[in-house]
Formats: sequence, structure tokens, C-alpha cells
Amino acid sequence: MEMPVSSPPDSDPTPRAGAPAASPPRPPGAEAPPAVGSGDRWPCDRAFAATFVLLAVAAIVPIWRVRFLPLLDLPNHLAAVHIWHSFDEPWTRFRDFYELSLRPAPYGAYHILTHVIAYGVGLENANRVVLSGYVLAIPAAALGWARQTRRSPWLSVLTFPLAFTLSWACGFLPFLVGVALLLAGVLALDVYLDRPSPLRGAAVALLSVGCGLSHPLILFGYYVCVAVLMLCHLPRWSRIAVALPLFAPAVALVLWQLVAFKSPMVDLRSGPRFQGVWVPWHEMLRSFPEYTLDSVSGDLDTRLFWVLLVVASLLGLSGIAQRFLPGRSLPAREPAAPVGSLLDRLHRHRSLALCAAMAMCYFLVPLHLARPFDWWFVSGRFSPFICFFGFLAITAPLQGRSRLLMAPAVAAALVLPLHLSEKYARFDERVAPFARMVERIPPGAEVLFLTLPPRTDESLIIEGTNHFSSWVQIMHGGFSADGWHNVGFPFTLKRRLPAPPSNRGEWFKPDVHGVAYDYVIVRNERPDKPLFTAAHRSFRRIERDGAFTLYEHTR
Repeated sequence: MEMPVSSPPDSDPTPRAGAPAASPPRPPGAEAPPAVGSGDRWPCDRAFAATFVLLAVAAIVPIWRVRFLPLLDLPNHLAAVHIWHSFDEPWTRFRDFYELSLRPAPYGAYHILTHVIAYGVGLENANRVVLSGYVLAIPAAALGWARQTRRSPWLSVLTFPLAFTLSWACGFLPFLVGVALLLAGVLALDVYLDRPSPLRGAAVALLSVGCGLSHPLILFGYYVCVAVLMLCHLPRWSRIAVALPLFAPAVALVLWQLVAFKSPMVDLRSGPRFQGVWVPWHEMLRSFPEYTLDSVSGDLDTRLFWVLLVVASLLGLSGIAQRFLPGRSLPAREPAAPVGSLLDRLHRHRSLALCAAMAMCYFLVPLHLARPFDWWFVSGRFSPFICFFGFLAITAPLQGRSRLLMAPAVAAALVLPLHLSEKYARFDERVAPFARMVERIPPGAEVLFLTLPPRTDESLIIEGTNHFSSWVQIMHGGFSADGWHNVGFPFTLKRRLPAPPSNRGEWFKPDVHGVAYDYVIVRNERPDKPLFTAAHRSFRRIERDGAFTLYEHTR
């Protein structure tokens, strides 16, 4: 596989006076001195190729093994796509409750991708395809970045687990799609600044627009990376100047969103325009493993984080030590700045610069945001970016027996998704009665789903069934009281039915909420404390299976 060769910098590439002479040719049969990374070519490494394919297959097993993937916000996001995709289907009755609103908006990238793919494979499989793309995009971007920065391809193995963060457990699907777009956008920009071409410029422009459509936090992080990356490519002023117009479509989109797109999420009616919650730096540091790699119950996933960190630390120390060995040098490549200068060092170690920038976002951005919109868990979402660029900053060559150092990381990257799939399968078994109950409800009936304390599940760290009213909507149509009604894309609310908050099913009142529905499905109803008493004779229990109970409203 041939490594792309850097174009000359903006300055005249003619050798400077006093520059060191080129190395003399090696005698026949002499071995080339090893270099950081892998030189101009990556040797054919069958062990790496087999390992990468194995880990890629394992990484998507949790997504395809179960139907009800227990990611907190997933049902609401998928239901939003369903409303758009099946709006004109009579059985859904969506026209009674919603109106389509298809203006380009933040959060849109996930919805657009899933909506388009659903025409070919159906809604639920389209969601799996998009999530699989996200999971695999992270190590793919790492592989591309390692090649671009002349690092070992084995470092991409360290990034496989970074898909399964706390953001994954919370089901922040638009943000997750944005993670893939951000990493691809950073790689595309670096390649363009090294070797400009119209096709590479088009990729930068398209991915920039994708970041603008994915999530506001992704857009912020992306432009932080853009600024750092351009700094690392100084003094290539002309290339940077040519690259700036590539962001014009994305900037225009953002300006339009700020001026024309009015989302109910944004509240600027009174009070301060910005209000957030910052956490002390030592608390953020202590929570870093959980934010990066904690998505199910138990502590195995966070233990695997420490395995990755130890491996990365040993590799980092090995890379530093080998810099002082005789015959070790950076691969021959036309530098962007004079060799040995500060700008040259910044360019060669731009992974570290990006890692530092993401660390600043992690510690300086508020953990939670109250205004101008209510966001939970903001700065913690930068943790996987810190690890991504930090892992890829390692300069150890990883050739020959040194590849054995990666064995614990390979094991961790293999164990984690298989561990998650087991947890997810057990959850899926426990919610199987819910699916059977929804399927037995006749078409056209309105259904209310309630979950009562304890709302947790033994496999999860989140309340996995809080948004299952949206699963009812996906499977049966009608109204979901728990949908994303305040986003403004891809629909707006026209009419609603009464219901308690999704995480407060115990606030349900039969005479206030129940009268609007034909069926009620309850999770965790206590036999000694039923929701419907003798005073509510119009509600008849017709099935109880596992943790779920189905009631029919006889009118």
C-alpha cells in the first residue's frame, strides 16, 4: 500500500544553503534504518489486516444481535425518522398529530441518513446501518490518520472501543453521527492541506456541511480542530487561504440556522442568555474513564479503559525511547516549515495539538448547559476525542515482535463489544413481552406506555425503557407523548394527548390521562398496588407477562 507523498510547502523547495547533504546510498543488501511510523510505504501486514477485520466484525455485533438496542434516546430519534418516513401511511395516523418541518437543522444528519437508507432496508435496519457506520468510522478514521501522519496502523486498534462511550449509552444518535463526520472532516482537511485537489476540497466542504447538520457541539469541536490544524500547517499560507472558502457553505448554513430556524429548544425570552454548570477539574479528571468507556452495568468496560491507557502509555514511552537510539529518524518528507523549527515540530506532532485542544474543551466547556437550551452532559462528550488523538500521537513503529505489545489492546477491543452484546441480549429478553403486547393491539388504537420505579435494568446504567412509548409509535403508529416535540425537525406538533412525563409514570391519573387511550402498557406495576382500582371499571387487565401489564380501555 503506497503512502501518499506530501506536496512541497508554499516556500521554494530548493535546498537551503548549509542544509545537510542527503544520506549516502546504502550498500547492496543493507537494511534501511527504521523510522517513526512506517516510512513511505506500509508493509503488507497480514496480521494487522486480519486483526482489523476481526475487530470490525465484533464491534457491530451488539447492534445486530438484538431488536431493542438499549440506548436511552434511541427510540425518540428513530420515531422522529419514522414520522418523516411514513408520514403518508394511513396506518400511522401521523397526520392527526404532526406536521412535517424539513428545513435543514442541527440534529438532521442522523435523520436524513436513516430516512434515505430506510427506503432500501426498512426503518429499523436503516438505524442499524447508520450506527454500524458510526462504530466503524472511528477506527477507519484512525487508520487514515495514522497513514497521513506516518504512524503505525496498529494504533487504530486502540480506537475501536471509543465508539461505546457514555454518549452511546445515552443514545445521543445525532451527536454520534457527528463524531464520525468530525473525524472524517479533520482527516480530509489535513489531506487537502498536504496535497490540494478539487476532489479533496469538495470532500472538506461536504463534511463541513455534514458537521453543521449533525449537532451544534460537533460543529463547535470541528471548528476548534480546523483552527488547530491550520496552525499546524503554517507557513503554508497560500494553501490555508485556498482552504478557507471551502467552509463557506457550512458557515452559510450555520448563519441561516441562527437567523431563520426557530427551535422551541432555544429559550431567550428572559433571564441570562447563557447559563451552565462547571465541575471542578479534579472531578472531571476522576470521571474521565466513565465518560469515555462506561455504557453498561458493572465495571468491566471501565477496566478495559485502563488496559487501553496502559498499553498506550507503554507504547508512548517506547516511542520516546526509540527517538534516542542511533539510526532512528523521522521518515523523509518535505516539511511544512524549516526542519527542527517550532512549526515543524507542531506539524509532525499535530495529533498532540488536537488532543490538547480537545482536552481544553473537556475542562473549559460547562458539563451541563441550562441556557440558551437545556443540554445534559456537554463537556464530557469530548473525552473520546482526547483519547483518539492521544492514541494516534504515539510514535512507536510497532514492527516485528514489538507488535505483541498490542495484544492486551486487541483483547480489550474484542471483549468489550461481546460483553455489551451479552448485556443487550439479556435486556432484549426481558422486554420481549412488551413487543408481543404491542403486536396484539388492533390497528388504529391509541396506546400509552408507562414505566414505574424502579426504572433501571440490571444490564444498564441508564433507565432503558423510559422512552419506550416511542417504540410503540414505531411499531403501531399514533401519538407518542415522549417524542422530540421541541426540536423543530423533521416535524412539529399539531395535536397531543395527555400523558405524564416519561420518567414519572407514577404520576399517571386514570381520569386525566387514561381516558384518551384505548390501551395502556405498564412496566413494573406492583400486584399489591395496581394503577387501576375498582373505581376505574372501564380499564380491564387483559395480560401480564414478566414486568409488563396490558390494560384495555372499554368505552
